[in-house]
Amino acid sequence: MPKAGPGEVIIKVEACGICGSDLAMYRTNAHRAGLNRVVNGLEIPGHEFAGTIMAVGDGVTDFQVGQKAVGVGMGGMAQYVPVPVNPYQLVAMPDGVSFVEAATTEPLADALQMVRLAEVQAGENVVVFGVGIIGLGVIQALKARTAPAGRIIAIDVSDSRLAMAKEVGATHTINPAREDVLKTVAAICGTQTAHMLVPPTDFPDVAVVIDCAGYIKHMKGDPPLQLALDMLRPAGGRIVCFGAYEGKFPIDFMPVINKQPTIRGSMGYAAEELAEALQLMASGKVDRRKLISNEFPLEQVQQAFETQANGVAIKVMLKPNAD
Repeated sequence: MPKAGPGEVIIKVEACGICGSDLAMYRTNAHRAGLNRVVNGLEIPGHEFAGTIMAVGDGVTDFQVGQKAVGVGMGGMAQYVPVPVNPYQLVAMPDGVSFVEAATTEPLADALQMVRLAEVQAGENVVVFGVGIIGLGVIQALKARTAPAGRIIAIDVSDSRLAMAKEVGATHTINPAREDVLKTVAAICGTQTAHMLVPPTDFPDVAVVIDCAGYIKHMKGDPPLQLALDMLRPAGGRIVCFGAYEGKFPIDFMPVINKQPTIRGSMGYAAEELAEALQLMASGKVDRRKLISNEFPLEQVQQAFETQANGVAIKVMLKPNAD
């Protein structure tokens, strides 16, 4: 077990999730430098984990040995990991939340920020691209935190994930491998006419698009950002971009001129959203346990990554200290 430095705790990791960014690194080496803790020349990924505090460093007064906590930082796919004590990276676990649920705290906090940035108003139609653990968290956050949205449309190529999206609150689902996304969204949401264009043009009545998919090189068709620009209503639309980009791609930017949307990036969360995510779990307002599709011991890390990449799994957990 490593020694806790000043302002640090050491967590014995009971559960660590495989993030979409970890998966992008696994597939293409994308974002490798920012996703690993290097120890003795070895790169250790994993930044969403939960466990028990085993040691505290000098100056740490708010956390104690034996306390259950959520950590956010690099190197969680290990038996023990040091975590700096600050509200963005360490938060105590409330009673009634399991380690595997708590290991989904960081992605739920990410979702809470996206919903906050989207400023969804009552009755507005929302499209969520990509319904892995992040996109499903967005739907859960929309249901738990905001004024009632209009239609919540989940878009993904995985039927199992779309089924889960319906279970957690999506009103409609679209699989772009079988359906024309823009036509189907327009049929669900109706249309608005952009009278300033020549000729006047109808667009789907979509107020908000939250892109949790980003750009994945092997996916066919237009990337979600292009589809988001094309499907927004003629004015007042918002796009929140969160999904990682595995490379560059061409894009038609004229809808930005024609529709004048707000496009915002989202990285991370506000510190209070980390604690809010845990409280939503503890209160029962969101059920994260149903999103855990597989659990593996650390020795089976390759199988765990391959399972996360199979397009069926929602959230795969590594359990570094499993017996």
